[in-house]
Amino acid sequence: MKTPTRWPEKERIRLITSDIDPKIDVDCLAGISRPLPFNPSGSQKTLFLPSSSNLRTVLEFFKKNHLFNSLLLLPYALIIRAVVILFAGARIPGEIFGAWGSDFITSTHTWGVGEFIFSTFLVFIQAAIINRLYIRQSMLGEINLFPGLSYILLTALHPSFIGVSSVLLANTTLLIALIYMFDILKKEKQEETRFMAGWWLAVSGLLYTPYMVLIFFGLISMSMLKTLKIKDIFQYLTGYSSPFLIGWMVRIILTGKTNPRILHVFDHFGIPQFQNGNGTSDIIVATIIGLLLLFSLLGYSQIIARKNIHAQKKIDTLYALIFFCFPMTLFCETIGAPFLMVLFIPFSLFLALLLRMVKHPAIAESIHFILFVVALLTQFLILV
Repeated sequence: MKTPTRWPEKERIRLITSDIDPKIDVDCLAGISRPLPFNPSGSQKTLFLPSSSNLRTVLEFFKKNHLFNSLLLLPYALIIRAVVILFAGARIPGEIFGAWGSDFITSTHTWGVGEFIFSTFLVFIQAAIINRLYIRQSMLGEINLFPGLSYILLTALHPSFIGVSSVLLANTTLLIALIYMFDILKKEKQEETRFMAGWWLAVSGLLYTPYMVLIFFGLISMSMLKTLKIKDIFQYLTGYSSPFLIGWMVRIILTGKTNPRILHVFDHFGIPQFQNGNGTSDIIVATIIGLLLLFSLLGYSQIIARKNIHAQKKIDTLYALIFFCFPMTLFCETIGAPFLMVLFIPFSLFLALLLRMVKHPAIAESIHFILFVVALLTQFLILV
């Protein structure tokens, strides 16, 4: 006796429904016709996902490069600087050490809370530039807002970082110089790129005297990114010398004095003295910066891992920037916590990569939380 043919379930449904409506979704009907599998734990599976009970951590808000997430950096900066903004006793005047901008910085010191609102907004702008710079140059390995978040976090670790200062203004122009410097690899507008890189490095040196050393940083960094010719060096040096010449001519017109003010930058040239003016706060921030420096040196292979060759070269230029921070100390008569701000642009990338490389999100969130609490603590210790 011949055994009757047993059609698969989907084929039987297709035969039954073909005469009714050929557009019926057979797969859907086949899935509905089967009962839901029995769960021995006692709860029946449903077609809906269970609602998550996990709360979003702070770092989750900055893992995506969205406009709203970027704007969240501003209230974040205001919150982490709240002690200095709200309590006048925790405020430390920003350091003035540059040929340009000293009058403006002095005037901001009379604004009261307005000075710190302005400096916070400036740091927010710098954080946005940092995010765009590192994402555009593929230096992160993924797209997130951790570098800007790290920069805001670092600039709040000590009360002397929060006010308007020469190094804070100079960091803005230094970021612009890095934008032009990293664009040297492009084929178009190479002459303009080299000229503008030198121009903005010179403006950085005029705003903050120790940044004068960056004239050599620019040459070395460009040679690391691309082979330099004599004309390339000439274009860069022309751009670097232009702000000095313009500033000198303006000084002659306004004051009638022919001696350049730039000659006074070597008045205190030599080995500086270390200054610990704020006790525990200085020790805490120096320890954190030292740990970040240790991580950046020992974790070099992990930092450049899974990056293309151009991104690796650009990261190497940030290491060169860290190296040039040491000869910068020769321009200072004394060195204290404010000088550490020269490290924050490269360290913002390294701290962001540290947070990204941690496998467990809870550990990364713990690192962020510790740094956040330390920032508030160092500000509060000035009041005690």
